[in-house]
Amino acid sequence: MIIDAYSTGRYLPEALRRHGVRCTHVQSSPGMPDFFLKSFPAESFAADDRLVHDETGRDGLDLDALVGELRSRQPAFVVAGTETGVDLADALTARLGLPGNAFDARRPRRDKYEMAAAVRAHGLRAPDTLRTEHFDTALSWAKAYDRWPLVVKPADSAGTDNVYFCADTVELCTAFDRILRSRNLMGFANRTVVLQEFLAGTEYFANTVSVAGRHHVAEVWRYHKRPGRNGSAIYDYEEPLAPDDPAVVRIRPYLLSVLDALGVRQGPAHSEIMLTDQGPTLIESGARLAGSIIPEVVDRVFGTNHVDLTAEAIAAPEAFAARMDDEAPTLHTNLRYVSLISPAAGRLTSVAPFDRIRALDSFAALSLGVDTGDLITPTVDSATSPGVCYLVHDDAEQIKRDYEALRAMELEDLYEVE
Repeated sequence: MIIDAYSTGRYLPEALRRHGVRCTHVQSSPGMPDFFLKSFPAESFAADDRLVHDETGRDGLDLDALVGELRSRQPAFVVAGTETGVDLADALTARLGLPGNAFDARRPRRDKYEMAAAVRAHGLRAPDTLRTEHFDTALSWAKAYDRWPLVVKPADSAGTDNVYFCADTVELCTAFDRILRSRNLMGFANRTVVLQEFLAGTEYFANTVSVAGRHHVAEVWRYHKRPGRNGSAIYDYEEPLAPDDPAVVRIRPYLLSVLDALGVRQGPAHSEIMLTDQGPTLIESGARLAGSIIPEVVDRVFGTNHVDLTAEAIAAPEAFAARMDDEAPTLHTNLRYVSLISPAAGRLTSVAPFDRIRALDSFAALSLGVDTGDLITPTVDSATSPGVCYLVHDDAEQIKRDYEALRAMELEDLYEVE
């Protein structure tokens, strides 16, 4: 059972099919945002293998009805395809008695406040954190804490969605108001706001796959972000690291302990960690696949990828167990994952200019989330990025030159809008 096979999750049905596994899809809510629905692999599921969950029971099956339907299908495994499916996957594995992550009503794998509290309770470093729906409480905490800037974000979202770095109480007020007036990436209204300690250092992310509480670190990457509009941070590019990189050596034992603290026992996880002067510190972790990857390109670098490893852990756990004591595979070549950053606003009149990216010497793949006729806005977070590009080459300098050429195109005429 795949809950929300969107984003990278769209590749999971085919990866499982290669192991002889049949999949049923469960949409976690009837109001799924369009940018998720556009990535759904409809060809991977028969009509009667597509179910919709609705906690009200009006536009789909409520939890009891869904559990009853799934029991009749005798499932062996439930996995979240993307962040929207994490809560429902946890609930279903608990109700169906299937292998899964430790169920906790406090939702430490989704709520950013509970996540930090769970990590700290295990004696690990986590950012100082407040969660509140009242601005007066936030203001009092910020004044008493008196360490600026502060990170301000929804308690329950993902990526850089509504994440702000506030330098003073005025910016805090503005960010707080914006968050409570908006919906998160899952399409739900933000009810609470999280204030967190600003972590100074270098940011990394790690993709892992777990079986019965044992964790395999598939890959570790270094983030590069840039300041966006309204004090937000936007993704620029990411690069993978070799397993013997000093940063990976420091992060790995901390990461494994964090997964234990969050109750991650089964399936994929994507964790973001800041390497500070005080040591590794968790930013946040998601019990799901890494977003927006193209598996066959990652294969060229690592010899495997997060999707195929997850499929193997589900379908062939004994074979996967042999990987548990291995480090991440050696890098075979250089890769830079580049998030497109639009400076334009309007209706896209053509996607033909993007063919110029394909002509770059290190070009490996381009995944566009927009098409001719779509409205685009200046990029402020992952949801407003027009797409991603992979640059792969044995010469790291060639990748750097092509990256700079791509950014120059974006500022010139890559985005044709009216």
